[in-house]
Amino acid sequence: MKIRIAMILDQLLNQFNDAAYEYAECFTLEQSGFSGVRLLKPSEHGYKADVLYLGSAALVQQIHTNHLPKQLICVADSCTSPEMKRLQTIDVAVIRSDWKIELLLEKIEDIISEFHRIYDEMIKRITDNKGLTEIINAMTPILRNPLYVADADFKVLARTTGVLQKPEEWQYIVENGIEDGYISSTVDDFYFMKDLIEKTENQNEPVYFSGNERYPHSFCTMNLKSQNKKMGLVTVFETEVPFSIGTKATIAFFSDILIMELQKNQTMISNEGVKLGYLFAEILTGSPHSENELRKVINFVNISFPDSFFIIVFQSSHANRNHYELTFLRKKVLGLMKNTICILHQNNIVMLANANSRQQLSGQRLSEIKNWLKDSKMVAGISDDCFSIKAIRKSYLEALVAVEFGLKTENDGLLFSYDQFRFAHLMDLLANLKNSEDLCHPALNKLRVYDEKKGANLVETLYCYMKNGRSQARTAKELHLHRSSLQYRLSKMEEVMGVQLNHYQTFLHLQLTYEMKR
Repeated sequence: MKIRIAMILDQLLNQFNDAAYEYAECFTLEQSGFSGVRLLKPSEHGYKADVLYLGSAALVQQIHTNHLPKQLICVADSCTSPEMKRLQTIDVAVIRSDWKIELLLEKIEDIISEFHRIYDEMIKRITDNKGLTEIINAMTPILRNPLYVADADFKVLARTTGVLQKPEEWQYIVENGIEDGYISSTVDDFYFMKDLIEKTENQNEPVYFSGNERYPHSFCTMNLKSQNKKMGLVTVFETEVPFSIGTKATIAFFSDILIMELQKNQTMISNEGVKLGYLFAEILTGSPHSENELRKVINFVNISFPDSFFIIVFQSSHANRNHYELTFLRKKVLGLMKNTICILHQNNIVMLANANSRQQLSGQRLSEIKNWLKDSKMVAGISDDCFSIKAIRKSYLEALVAVEFGLKTENDGLLFSYDQFRFAHLMDLLANLKNSEDLCHPALNKLRVYDEKKGANLVETLYCYMKNGRSQARTAKELHLHRSSLQYRLSKMEEVMGVQLNHYQTFLHLQLTYEMKR
């Protein structure tokens, strides 16, 4: 529990409006907070780091700078005032007032006791399983502004739902800042949002953002971390009253409570035997799961699993996309295609879509998707339709293959279907088998050798004959040959290769050999 001087000042100023003060926070100190308050005594040796000390300016001047307590409230009258430069190595507030020290001590003790009561009440809400929403609603009056908590993927877990003085402003933020349950920008400006993420990413304290044209309300965001692992973030919006000097400290005070609740929720999921949030991703990697576990995934993502579905993999065209960029890109994908399950997996955006959604991949919507892919520097692969939950992994691999083969064959393409590359995939699998050369029909190699020696082009003629379905008329037309000339070449091929081209299995084997060698 980290009670800070700024939180004390907030409460004092609410009770004594005539107070003037100066506050300086030493950022080189570890911000550990304090649990109690004592009067400052010059004779005391070794001031405690977890105690707030209270004394007059005259008393502070008697203590050497190196021996001052780390956290101090100094009361200065009109005659005596300490030099702030001398106090720059500690957290200090100088209150300029004629308050009596004893009265001030009593008030501060009451404030600290009240924060302890609030903290204990919040702990009880956690142990009684009241839920994150009720915890947030209890915090809102203390922060005097609404807030929400999101997980590490920016999915909003809970938000203020209690009574507010200006509910319409909070409703505006909810409607424009949360899309499909995830934090969203109020404008289609991904890179502006990316900038906000980068400013908060490595911070352990709340970060303030002032309102502007894009974001009409100022807000304060803090990462919720446990053992250096980000569990989520809390964001407070300045809609009810202006932020005060203690806003950041109060958010940090409540962060410990929120982290406990998030940890408890994660533990409950783990104790069920399956981390539901990650099970879908495990299916994609090929981890074996029972039908019951797979059904848990469907229940977790809160979607009626379709009778038939397909997978789309959205892949970045450059490798340095981080998790948070992809998170915001994922939200845009959800806006482009409805009725889907969509997660981040292995640095890709993976979508499971109802087969009926294929109609969204045509016309104006297809044009919008392709424009988004181009602007976002992304490509996409689409699997065949499947009809079983257990086929998720197979469909996922098909979508990846579509991207791989699409990028090899179509330099300007952005959206690739597995159906385009089904045969090429089969040939690639055969060609990459161990000793695949041994599976090739030796007759085709004889024909290649003959062409090299005689300067003929029988291999080219054979391929044309293959792709025209053994139609002599179409083959002769494409090669600009007389029918009798083609028949001579076909006879020569059979002679050189020692096979009959009208034999079904032989001809099929030759076709497969040709495609494998390609």
